[in-house]
Amino acid sequence: MSFCSLALFCATAFVLAAAQDFELPVQTCKHDADDYSSCLRLAVQEAWPNFIPGIPKLDLPVLDPYFTEEQRTVYEANDLRADITVTNVNTYGLAKAQFLAVRPHYSDNFFKLEIDVDLPKVLMEGNYKADGSIGTFQIGGEGFFNISMEDIKATWTLEGPVANDRWTLDHFYLNPEIGKMQIWFSDMFNGNEELNNAAMRFVNEYWPTLYRTMLPFLTKTWDERLTEASNRIFSKISFSKTFP
Repeated sequence: MSFCSLALFCATAFVLAAAQDFELPVQTCKHDADDYSSCLRLAVQEAWPNFIPGIPKLDLPVLDPYFTEEQRTVYEANDLRADITVTNVNTYGLAKAQFLAVRPHYSDNFFKLEIDVDLPKVLMEGNYKADGSIGTFQIGGEGFFNISMEDIKATWTLEGPVANDRWTLDHFYLNPEIGKMQIWFSDMFNGNEELNNAAMRFVNEYWPTLYRTMLPFLTKTWDERLTEASNRIFSKISFSKTFP
């Protein structure tokens, strides 16, 4: 599962938890109240466990573990090219999400929402197929992978105009910070175990640099995917009832 999927489901949970016509044991937050931001944070934190087992009537799947059937990512920059498809991926740890702060911003017919989220640990595991190159050096293979991450912190920024009682996102930004990451994969080099082990040592030693290099590309990709997916949800939801 990508951060993209995680952010979408958490944001969806937040909106539905806040909505008046969705029956959850949480308080309704009025935007003119002095404690509006604190009320929103508490509302989504209390509602979150209700979404973890999935809610069929809302077409929300089980969130922990969250299952991704297939997802492809293509990355090209400088001398690096990678085309990676993951399948049958399970992601564990979303049940432990902590919502640290929610900051709503109203300006005429424009609304922006910032949400600070903390995840102690996340484990992803599944199958992969990769093809690519670093300069003239070719890489490629397929097998099994797992990625463990700790101390994940991110701020999600959702922003866009409000018209006809609907909120339409222009952007959905997120920029996760990861405290620790460990990566394992099998058969990245079509049976060459020595190269595979060398690649894993390199990735696990230099993952912070690699992650920072890829983050602008990932941020742009997440923004495009999340904005499109979120608007499909928000187009069906009353803005005045969600944020009274």
